[in-house]
Amino acid sequence: MRIGIAADANQQTTSIINQKLANFAPKPFIDVMVKHDVLPVIIPILPAQLAAQSVAGLDGLIMPGGYDIAADFLGEEPHAGIGSTYRPRDESEFALLKAALDTQIPVLGVCRGIQVINAVMGGTVYQDLPSEYPGKGLLQHSQKSLGDLPVHHVEIDQDSALGKTLGGECLVNSRHHQAVRNVAPGLRVVAKAPDGVIEAVENDDSSIQAVQWHPENLWQNDPAQERIFTDFFKRVQKRRK
Repeated sequence: MRIGIAADANQQTTSIINQKLANFAPKPFIDVMVKHDVLPVIIPILPAQLAAQSVAGLDGLIMPGGYDIAADFLGEEPHAGIGSTYRPRDESEFALLKAALDTQIPVLGVCRGIQVINAVMGGTVYQDLPSEYPGKGLLQHSQKSLGDLPVHHVEIDQDSALGKTLGGECLVNSRHHQAVRNVAPGLRVVAKAPDGVIEAVENDDSSIQAVQWHPENLWQNDPAQERIFTDFFKRVQKRRK
């Protein structure tokens, strides 16, 4: 089974020329895939015209976390509070996801991934969650504690695929600045934080599923979070048959 994972780019200052904007996939994703005999295929940041070739031969696709999405990819002007963006990755991932949807391979989104999926499918995204969110009592969604420590609960629809994986509630980590605002047609909300922020979405057959937290940093110590990946792998395997 071959599952693609969209690459991030190293934007840290470095004097090592081969590390400048080097493409990479977070190791915890690779580790959970290898543990379950899934071949990871890291898809570098590429021009949009190569998207169809990039997904050819893949059985599934993972869209991981990263920087904010640039405002023009959301059909908007930049909010004063938008964070760091990297347009080449936006261009690459938007095209990559569209190609994956065209081929109907299962997709799993994580953090930024839920926002990319929602935007590509016609939903909207908060560019700056702290200032744009209309609700009161907003939680700290960009945690100051270590990123592999859970910090807040999410309430889950138990009738959803995610609910069958995790139950009605779980404790998650939280490292995001943007978030889903209006859910795209074809997706439904299946989990929320106590403040009402959307934490997970799925389509009707759960071939598209996305969470706002980072299970790749929790699965090593939390079997429930590992099941997010293993249940995704099962959906991929079922679609292959």
